[in-house]
Amino acid sequence: MRRAAILLLLTSGAVTAQRSKPAFDPETKEGLLIQYIQQEKDPGEKLGYMEQFAVQYPAHPAIAWVYDQLQPAYLQVKDYDQAMRIGALRLALEPDNLEAAKISLRAAEAKQSLEDLTKWADRTWQAAAKIAATPDAKQIQIFYLAAKETTDLKARLRLLETLEERDPTSPYAANLPNDFLQIYRQTGSWDKALALAEKTLQSHPNNVDMLMAVAEYHSRKGDNREKVMGYTNRVIQVLADKARPAELSEDEWTKRKSQVLAAANYMGGVASSQRKQFERADAMLRAALPQLKENEEIEATALYHLGFANYKLAERGAENRAQDALKYMRLCGELKSAYQEQAIKNVGAIRAEYNLQ
Repeated sequence: MRRAAILLLLTSGAVTAQRSKPAFDPETKEGLLIQYIQQEKDPGEKLGYMEQFAVQYPAHPAIAWVYDQLQPAYLQVKDYDQAMRIGALRLALEPDNLEAAKISLRAAEAKQSLEDLTKWADRTWQAAAKIAATPDAKQIQIFYLAAKETTDLKARLRLLETLEERDPTSPYAANLPNDFLQIYRQTGSWDKALALAEKTLQSHPNNVDMLMAVAEYHSRKGDNREKVMGYTNRVIQVLADKARPAELSEDEWTKRKSQVLAAANYMGGVASSQRKQFERADAMLRAALPQLKENEEIEATALYHLGFANYKLAERGAENRAQDALKYMRLCGELKSAYQEQAIKNVGAIRAEYNLQ
């Protein structure tokens, strides 16, 4: 969790006015408790009196005044669940009590509970919206960071959609399509990913993530290899001229670009092989191969199509292509994949046809 980043945003003070001390009759039991709360200097004793009052007199006119002190007291003693519980009671009485929401959000962050952090980021936004036309920049940032930190993808999507709906002009709006795309990919919502990508590309035709999403969609479906080839080629062209994003270091950008290029060359190379464009398939798959070692199935697919492309180029008389075909088919045959059995058979056939060892 980005503790430092979130903590920084939670240190702002209360924005609600100090509540007046309640009037009370010291001759009554509840009045006597109020007097004890006002006069007690020991924090532990005072907390006990407030807890007693909250349990015995939840409908008393002074309960809001007690809650005002009880919630930060719970936060001070690190009883975070109780701090959030009292925060909910304060907001039930006063839906625009931003102080109550903020203290609850601080408790959720201190507890390191993403579920509670997500809940209270939303409640803080709602409280802020009730007292101003739009939340301030800090509230928006809290909300966005809470969404990004949430591991539940459905909850993250809901929060980000809420952010887009409530403030489409926020500093984070430009990145929301990429956030949505990442969630759609992770949840296998490929139709949504395609629709989002095609819509985004209308206004941002060089968005590499969206170009890759369209290519990946058609690559997975196998329904339009021409589109796969076209979009992956566009990605390679864009990355050739794309400057390093300011938020990435040189090493991070080099790694990121290498990964995207490998994926683009892999998808484009396989599609080219399937479209019998073997020279292009050979060039793209050779470029992708060094980055495919972490996934045997993908590596085997690339090796098989490299072997096949070079075999076809050898049939056309290209020099040394038979040896390359044999090399790649052998490597494919060493990996467990759907291509292994056929690759082993192809090794024997290539050796016999071209008299190779």
